[in-house]
Amino acid sequence: MLGCVLLRLVATHRGLWIISGVIFISLLAIWILEWQNNWQQKGFSTKTELRQQHLLVQPDEYLIDGDLLKLTGKWLERNEEVQFFYSLKSQAEQRRFAKIETAKIFLFAGTVQRVAGPTNENQFDYRRFLQGKNISNTIMLSQLSSEKEVSLQDQGVFFLAWLHGIRKKLLNQLETLPQPLAGYSQLLLLGFYDQSFETQLKQISSLGLLYLFSLSGMHIFYLAAFFRWLCTQLAITRETCDTLLLLLLPLYAVLGGFSASLVRAVMMVWIILSARKFLGISVSGITAEGLVLILNLLLCPALVFSLGAQLSYLLTLILLLNRQQSQLLVGLKMTAYSLPLILWQTFQWNLLTVLLSIAIVPLFERIVIPAVVLGVFFSWLVPIAVPILQFFCDSFAFLAQLPTTITFGKPPLLFIVFWLIIQFLLEYSKHARWLLEILICSYVIAAALIRLPFTAEVVYFDIGQGDCTLIREPFNQSVTLVDTGGKVNFQHEQWRERRVKTTGETIVANYLLSKGISHVDNLFLTHQDTDHVGNFASLSKVIDVHRILVPQGMEQLASFRKRLRVSNNTLQQVQGVSTKVTSRIGMFHLLHPFASGTGKNEDSIALSFSLQRIKFVISGDLDKQGEVEVAQRNPKLRADVLKTGHHGSKTATASEYVSQLQPQLAIISAGVNNRYGHPNAATLATLAKQHIPFLNTANAGMIKLMPQEKGFIIQTFNENRKVK
Repeated sequence: MLGCVLLRLVATHRGLWIISGVIFISLLAIWILEWQNNWQQKGFSTKTELRQQHLLVQPDEYLIDGDLLKLTGKWLERNEEVQFFYSLKSQAEQRRFAKIETAKIFLFAGTVQRVAGPTNENQFDYRRFLQGKNISNTIMLSQLSSEKEVSLQDQGVFFLAWLHGIRKKLLNQLETLPQPLAGYSQLLLLGFYDQSFETQLKQISSLGLLYLFSLSGMHIFYLAAFFRWLCTQLAITRETCDTLLLLLLPLYAVLGGFSASLVRAVMMVWIILSARKFLGISVSGITAEGLVLILNLLLCPALVFSLGAQLSYLLTLILLLNRQQSQLLVGLKMTAYSLPLILWQTFQWNLLTVLLSIAIVPLFERIVIPAVVLGVFFSWLVPIAVPILQFFCDSFAFLAQLPTTITFGKPPLLFIVFWLIIQFLLEYSKHARWLLEILICSYVIAAALIRLPFTAEVVYFDIGQGDCTLIREPFNQSVTLVDTGGKVNFQHEQWRERRVKTTGETIVANYLLSKGISHVDNLFLTHQDTDHVGNFASLSKVIDVHRILVPQGMEQLASFRKRLRVSNNTLQQVQGVSTKVTSRIGMFHLLHPFASGTGKNEDSIALSFSLQRIKFVISGDLDKQGEVEVAQRNPKLRADVLKTGHHGSKTATASEYVSQLQPQLAIISAGVNNRYGHPNAATLATLAKQHIPFLNTANAGMIKLMPQEKGFIIQTFNENRKVK
């Protein structure tokens, strides 16, 4: 049936457009592959020390997060854009960089390396993010000094620097406005995302309304209309008004931070005005958008990977194609087209999205954007604009708390393409009912494939210097986490605090959600060390945890109860365990602790379990003495896969313990270049002596084992380093 619909469509006058689209997509794919190859060649494959180099930074490219300074600037010696990082030495230095309002050239020293890709499946891809900015290298600065301001003598950059200086001053001015006007105005008018606005963006994202800011370029049309009205009042001719707009719009693109939606809107208006003024022809909005898309892809093909750009171009096209349709139909179409892209990136969908999409676009277009623009340009309207925007924020906050979010998972790319094709066919086909049934069935099939896997898996996350292991049975009959990972933070001054997401959110929760998992049946916290339990609280706010198991005695510790209070769990969900209390917990055989303790390494939980006849042992941070005693108490204990204790430290992995278990493979979880020297040479010697191969997350990245009837399949996810 689908083939018949395609043939009928190609046979019509739209066939030429379809063939042209296929050719364009094919050429685009070739161009992206070539661009990526060139991008890789520009990167430094190994760390390289730099001395006496120069960096040009625009005043609006400083991002300060505690004692971390992030700079996006031009490395003058190589004439390329680079992402720079610098650790601030003092609060006075932090204040000095925050006050900069002019472009400056710095002398710097540091270490340069190509942007690394993710080391866990479905982890946020920072490399892809920087590709969208044509950045291929990052530099960790060790020295940043000898600054000088850009002057008139710096030909070619002075005017641009002046515009960036104006943008920085405008950002500072908008920051003084009351919230949420400050956050909305910075984001919509100047394309700047302030961390203080993060909560509101999370709420909007959870409602499936991210595309609102992808369409934010529509305020350009309001500004252009306002400018024309002003010119009319000043008796300026339409021709002169258009000329002024052609000059001013590119300047505003710079002031707006070159966001994808803003660049699209500015270029579309510019093309339409230019065609009318210089060529005497009328260019439609769809034609203008197509030309803008081609130009942007030629300049930066990685634009196709950006969710913001995808939604901006796709949904603007839908709006242009459906100008005469009812708002109800347009809202439904906006939801249907954005859904595949949102699922691909966020893995979740809110049931309220359909209803909100029908009403929110006209409200956003007719109330929010005008309130922002009027509140910024007319100070006497601020008392009116702020309550209006606050009402929207409160509404989003209330709706985001409702239990209407569905964790769908990450669909295969084939499904994403298929859904978008079906959506376009629905626009023109006479077989809309059949296509709609096919669309609904395909969503059900995709959800089933994601949420009901046929095979079991054990996943050892690359969580840095820490531990986190996922065990899930076929069809997700049970989902268990052993530890959550966490970063050890040392005592420091308050100004050094960084507002960053934990690896529990960006790595563990991301993976679980991508697999359609919104809850964990069992969470074993093997002991109290931060590198094993530090992410517990933040993870529990994203993933529901039904039961928490800790070594008996740890549930009484003040440090654990402090973590519990800031989590989404209660003490009633916590169970202290030891072999005196129980020997089995579901599919898990409890090997240690033998008695109540205080949650230290020597009290660590150790587990054994089987999946598809493959035997696994996880040792936590149990020391050698504890391992030997486990072996003595369980003389028949064997393991096909051993998770070595204490990250491969010399204090664990006793020779007698390994000899009895006779594993086919050892797994070590350790951070890259960690300060502790894990894994220790003594541990590696123990494994080598008994001819046991091992995988280390520091080299392999995430390690996924899928048990089979005869052995297991191994997948690793670190393309940045070779697996040893």
